[in-house]
Amino acid sequence: MKSNLLFTLSAACLLALTACQQAAETPADMAQIKTEIQALEDAWAAALNAQDLDALMAMYADDAVSMPDNAPILVGKAAIRKQQEQEFANTPAGRAYSFEALDVYGDGNTVTETGKSTYKDAAGKVTGTGKYMCVWEKQGDKYLCVREIYNSDKAPAPAADRSIHLFDLPEGVTEAAWSAALTEVNGVIAELGYPGAGYYLYKTESADTKDYRYYFEGVWPSAEAYAKIHEAPAYVAASEKFGAMYDKIKAVQIYRRMNLVK
Repeated sequence: MKSNLLFTLSAACLLALTACQQAAETPADMAQIKTEIQALEDAWAAALNAQDLDALMAMYADDAVSMPDNAPILVGKAAIRKQQEQEFANTPAGRAYSFEALDVYGDGNTVTETGKSTYKDAAGKVTGTGKYMCVWEKQGDKYLCVREIYNSDKAPAPAADRSIHLFDLPEGVTEAAWSAALTEVNGVIAELGYPGAGYYLYKTESADTKDYRYYFEGVWPSAEAYAKIHEAPAYVAASEKFGAMYDKIKAVQIYRRMNLVK
């Protein structure tokens, strides 16, 4: 009796193990998954083009991590949402996005996608292309973006608008203090959606230079961007924080506003 029971149990276990092995060996239908991912990319583009922030954020997992072009890593939906709000504010009117899933691979539950992005202006002319990688994870009955990185194919354009400030350190201002102030202000500018814009401090290494041994430059993608940044409440608050230090520099500096010669 015991031997029959042992045989029955052994056979059941063998059948269960065989079924598990067959299920594990069954490859995911990546062609079908690619179709699903492309549909998600189409919905993603539609949300961007309509500037529908809620629809876009619904495609991110709560713990998503984004690595955008020319910007710090964004961790979590709140950070991604804040950055996307700034992108919408800076997006030219009529711009249209489209995304093409080039390749997908994974096990069906976690899928990595590589793709191509295309941007068109209001007239339908292609104004830029880029590439991206997205990791999708199936949560419940749908895929959500858990990791992404994207960047443009176009090299960054040179700054079209600059300001030059030549000076020697006035009394009460140190190199370290002014450098830290500019770094903090630049962080605010990046959060406003203009990474790379801002202020950069330099000094001469020449022992023969007696006057105007320091300068800092303001770098702006355009005069319009300069105006938007300087009118933003966050920038105004940051600049007021260091206003007393800058007043001392203004009293001794040579200042020039410069535009790119084309």
